[in-house]
Amino acid sequence: MLIRQMMPAAGVIAAMLCLAGEAGACEFYEAIDSRTELFDKPDAGAGLAVAILPEATQACVMEEHSDGAGNTWHRLEFYTVANVKYNVDGWVKAPSGAPPAPDGTSVAAVTAATPESARGEASAPEPSAKAAFFSHGWSLDKARSRLNFVTIKKGTVVETHQFGDLTGSVTPGGEAEVKIRLESVSTGIDIRDVRMRFLLFDVEQFPEATITAKFDPAQIDSLFDNAQISYELPVTLSIHGVSKELMVPVVISKLGDGLVAVSSAKPVTVSTADFNMQDGLQKLSEAAGDIPITPSSPVTFELAFVPAS
Repeated sequence: MLIRQMMPAAGVIAAMLCLAGEAGACEFYEAIDSRTELFDKPDAGAGLAVAILPEATQACVMEEHSDGAGNTWHRLEFYTVANVKYNVDGWVKAPSGAPPAPDGTSVAAVTAATPESARGEASAPEPSAKAAFFSHGWSLDKARSRLNFVTIKKGTVVETHQFGDLTGSVTPGGEAEVKIRLESVSTGIDIRDVRMRFLLFDVEQFPEATITAKFDPAQIDSLFDNAQISYELPVTLSIHGVSKELMVPVVISKLGDGLVAVSSAKPVTVSTADFNMQDGLQKLSEAAGDIPITPSSPVTFELAFVPAS
């Protein structure tokens, strides 16, 4: 099955690891020194580019094919980079007599069959690579993170808002914390932002909301191999001086070695009654002309984490 999610240029690697026994099926190995396009079929100019192989790749070639334009194509079963093996099923143009691709990518010359020792090393990620992935902490990447909430007024008017200032971290042991600067609320209307800050959130007394959580390292460990997992995450939300425990379904994605994303699998409902904010909501309603506002909000988030420096 063609895996179409492994796009290193977009920062996404979602290929599954091969079994070591599959290496023997290769006709020969090909060293690819530059970033190279992988196509769904060997058809000059007509195939769909489905992935970009990174440089320093060792590819398993299953067969050759010549197209109508006289180009030779190699079908790949898997490739390895830094001793990690990824399944694919696609075609790269062979170098012999083939002009460079428009973006300057090219395929290096075909090499002899890879020694058995090298195949064994590439059949699975080195334990040190996996250990290194989980050994350091992670810091929230504010520029690539967002937290949105929805309000409903007059029973039918739905509006989406967000917070622009988030900070956070995850320790190697799985202890996570995200802080939300409530003054950074953004609704698209300046006067409404001011009213929310001082009437609803009371930022002078409660400037931040805090989310704390604890990941189970034994369950998160599978993220290294599977690239994406679903996880029921117990969190504690603290806002307006009140803390409440919630169970939040999340999707955790490994977007290469330098980025991990945690996103809500479905909206999480937060109620003003749970955090003693009914009076603030009433003041907000009165300030807007006694407009009825639904006392609960669906919250969604996409949080990106990079290795802690």
